[in-house]
This record gives sequence, C-alpha cells and structure tokens, in this order.
Amino acid sequence: MKTRGRGDELAAAGSGKQTTADAPRGALTRREFLAISTAAGATIFLTGCAGTGGKQTFTILHTNDIHSNLIGMGPSSDYTAGALNNDKTRGGFARLATLIRQRKAARKDLGPVLYLDAGDYSMGTAFGSANREAAGELQLLSLMGCEATTFGNHEFDLGPEGIGQSIGVAAKAGRVPAVLVSNTLFAKDDPTLADLKRLEKDGVVRRYLVIERGGIRFGLFGVIGKEASFCAVGAGAITFSDPIETAREMVKILRETEKVDVIIALSHGGMVKGADGRYIDGEDVQLPKAVPGIDVVIGGHSHT
Repeated sequence: MKTRGRGDELAAAGSGKQTTADAPRGALTRREFLAISTAAGATIFLTGCAGTGGKQTFTILHTNDIHSNLIGMGPSSDYTAGALNNDKTRGGFARLATLIRQRKAARKDLGPVLYLDAGDYSMGTAFGSANREAAGELQLLSLMGCEATTFGNHEFDLGPEGIGQSIGVAAKAGRVPAVLVSNTLFAKDDPTLADLKRLEKDGVVRRYLVIERGGIRFGLFGVIGKEASFCAVGAGAITFSDPIETAREMVKILRETEKVDVIIALSHGGMVKGADGRYIDGEDVQLPKAVPGIDVVIGGHSHT
C-alpha cells in the first residue's frame, strides 16, 4: 500500500491476501509531495480473524518521506497570523497532526486504527541538522500517535552514531515510536554501533512488533530496500541483509510463533515509474509478490 501524498481512503476484502493501493497516475514533484504532508489512509476488511467470529474492519493511516518538514511550506509574505486559511502554506507537522486526529476520530467506531510511517522521517530541511541533539522528528511522530517507523536511507546521513544519538534522545524523553529494522544489522564489533546495540537491547530498535487491538493481532516488521540501502552512504559499520529473505523470516516468526492475524511490512524500497507514467512496479510491489504471507505493504523512498 503506497502513500499517495493525499488522504485517499481505500477498501479491500479478503483474508490472508496482500492488499495494495492503486498507484498514482501522475507523479508529484518532491516539493509538492513535501508541501502536502498529509496522511494517506486505507480501510481494510478482514474475514476469518482468529477469535472474532466474523468480519473485522481496521484502518491504517500512513506517512513516508516526511524529511524533517516540521513546518509548512509557502510564501511567508502571504501568511496572516490573525486569520485562518487565507494563505497558501501547505504541510508541516501541525497540519498533519490535525488530519490524523480527524481521521482517527472518524474511524474509531469502525475498528482499530493504526498510524505507521515508512521511513526517511529525517533530513531534508534545516531541522534535520538538529536531529542528533533534539530528535524532533521522532518525538513529533510519537506525539501524533505513530506506533512504528523504519529506517530510510536518509536516516543514515549522520552516521551510526548520529542515528543512535537521535533515537536515544527521543527514547529518554519517552516520545519515540517503535523503530522496526528487520534487515539492518549492528553485528560488527565497532564502537560507532554502541548506542544502536544498546537501543536494540532495550527494545526501542527491534526486528518486529506485535500490536493486539480490537481483537486483531497485527504483526509489523520493517525493511530497507536494496536500492535505498545502496543510497545509505553514511551507514558505516551497519550492514543490510536481503530484504526478501528477511521478510520471509519475519513472516514465519509472526505467523507461526506470534500467531498474528495480519502482517504489515514497512518497506523503504520504492516504486518505479513505467512508460505510461504510472508507478506500478518496484521493490515495494515485488516484496509481497515474493513473500505472499505479507498482507499489507506501507512503502516509501520514491515519494509516490
């Protein structure tokens, strides 16, 4: 399921089958995408859920590639502090938080609502330079109710120590979503990985997460795609395992050991633009094809 930059709601039916959103017909520019900064949503119907005795409905709100856009974008000269909605400023976390709150309120009586993020939450504006010291992006995601995110390639821009320091700041403040990094490895004996290893031991950074809500067990994991990991030039001593092989391992654990009803993959792999201008292929599409046990893919990286 791909974030489309605008809040389109989707419905799908079935049990044990992957669910993906239609790809957008036209590509947004990076500025347009970041300026919009809204949460896409999907409403899914689940049949045969263990212990429910019938059809269950749940909603996923999701974002990706927010890139430290903490404030809105627009001509500052058009901004009027004394009136609402009379300028062209778009996006920013305050507007995003309002939209998420509204969507959650609208869907809460229909079943569980999850808010997830597919990575590249940092770097892209001047706020990103304070990521190590303030971890504003992670803290604000947490305050907006984001339950899990994953690494995009830009999370590595400040190196392993920068990532560890940033997540540590957010964790110390008690405002951090679960960071799911199933195929991101801190196995090397390297001092730059010390903070990440500690956070992994503490369960802040983890391979998967189980959320039980409204009688449904959700199993979540996160992978960074091959192309995105190639772009992670600041990864240093961090290594990456194959995303498809890792996904198969996660699905096996989540189905057989954790006994989840729904498996959601946060995949920072991206989409590829076809000859007709549509985004209908790419790593975020190939992943559930190669690993049929995945029910939902929340994708990022290609800003589509």
